[in-house]
Amino acid sequence: MVRRVSWSDVSNYWVNEGIKALWIGLWLLANIAVFLEVFFYYWKTRTEVFEVLGFSGSFARGSAAAIKLNGALIMLTVLRNFLSIIRSSFLSAVIPVDKNIVFHKGMAWAIAFWAGIHMGAHYINYMKLSQLTDGITMARFNLRPPAPSTNALAFTSSAGSTGHILIIIMVFMYSSATAKVRSPMFEAFWFTHHLFIVFHLLLCLHGYPGVLEPPTYWAWVIGPLFLYIVERTLRIARGKQDTILLQAIQHPTRVMEVRMQKASFVFKPGQYLFLACDYIGKQEWHPFTITSCPDDDYVSVHIRAVGDWTNALAKFLNPDGKIGIVQEQIIHSPDGKPIFRIDGPFGAASEEVFKYRTIMMVGAGIGVTPFASILKDIRNRVMAQGAGSQVQKVYFYWIAQDKGAFEWFSDLLSGLENEPGTHNFLEFNIYLTGALSATEVREIMIADEGDSEAGPSSRDRVQSFHDQITGLRTRTNFGRPKWGDIFRQKTVEHPNENVGVFFCGPRALSKALYNNCRRYTAETSTKFKFKKENF
Repeated sequence: MVRRVSWSDVSNYWVNEGIKALWIGLWLLANIAVFLEVFFYYWKTRTEVFEVLGFSGSFARGSAAAIKLNGALIMLTVLRNFLSIIRSSFLSAVIPVDKNIVFHKGMAWAIAFWAGIHMGAHYINYMKLSQLTDGITMARFNLRPPAPSTNALAFTSSAGSTGHILIIIMVFMYSSATAKVRSPMFEAFWFTHHLFIVFHLLLCLHGYPGVLEPPTYWAWVIGPLFLYIVERTLRIARGKQDTILLQAIQHPTRVMEVRMQKASFVFKPGQYLFLACDYIGKQEWHPFTITSCPDDDYVSVHIRAVGDWTNALAKFLNPDGKIGIVQEQIIHSPDGKPIFRIDGPFGAASEEVFKYRTIMMVGAGIGVTPFASILKDIRNRVMAQGAGSQVQKVYFYWIAQDKGAFEWFSDLLSGLENEPGTHNFLEFNIYLTGALSATEVREIMIADEGDSEAGPSSRDRVQSFHDQITGLRTRTNFGRPKWGDIFRQKTVEHPNENVGVFFCGPRALSKALYNNCRRYTAETSTKFKFKKENF
């Protein structure tokens, strides 16, 4: 028996999926509407075209209309300044700006879907046109006797040749955007994705000489294109402002902290920036979460060497492979150009943490970086007696495979632990998932035995205890978190509350957290709102 959907089910679904589902529904309806409108127009109204081409003509023109719609909308999903403005306004409550990449990918696949229909329909159209013998009918399609072959129409005509070039461009753009290519070879993704300029230009030319109707793609994209030009102009202007490298600090596990200074750079905790180093790669911009807080007199990012550009940067700033401060007070690179250029800041999901009374922040490996800025800001607000924040409880989870990773922010975490006003609302949960050597295990056991003899009371032991992995008073947990138990406990501690769950890290863990958010939102009175970092 099928269970009836109740209002409670809809309400719980709306917590994490409602706004996104609404906009997806509107987008799908818009696709269907523009397709059907043009499809029926060429079927019922343009009878002279339908008599020759049949339904293949209707499918070709209907799919072309849907391509125009998605070609215009897809540009809006990557206007980062435009999205940041929306995020900071009342519109963020009704526009799912955190899902911009989801919509971007969806529209890209929609373009591929409609392009497949468009291409297949036109191959049929070319075959039908190649069989025409009547001169008057051929003249309607701008043809002269004898009719050209199917291949000639498909590959030498204006529409056919530009169409095939567009398909080749799409193959390059789509293949380089896959995770297997984008992560290790970001530069390949960056350059091939900028073929979108050629893509839109060719689509504007694709409709010429306007056999069935005047070319109109330009009218669809002129608005988004204007916004894009404004966006690029602003980003270029910001990128030219002087940036000073104050310090480059090499941390363990191939992570480098870069501290910079740039005039008039104002940001919020949880935001990110784009960083360029022309000495390594011209016009290559890479996104990094800001790890400093607004009260710091510098802006910092933590960069893990995992790809071509990041490895080149590590070798450039730290050629000897030292640990600690490796560069200080640098303005220009060896070629005389600025050492760095910064563009941003841009809004991200994590900057919404201060909208919740209770928050769970989960970082995996280098994914902890968005929360460094937030934790620093929380510390500063606590020192200012909680000014400007409604946060009452913070649960911080850091999962790392290598124990050396915990050194990145050990000073910050230790300072927060020792801050008098943080004990009641800030809780650390550290997890080490990688294996330890026999020597490391033995050293931890010896240290734990010493801590157990530190004082006559449990209070003395707690105050004197320092974890051998992190140096914190919070003990390190070995293995992966049991998220089901954790979420279940939070429903007991925070009934009838909205809990913000903020995450940055790998997809597998994101899926686990998201599923738990949805499950316990549906089963309990606690509503878990999942927020994931997307660049």
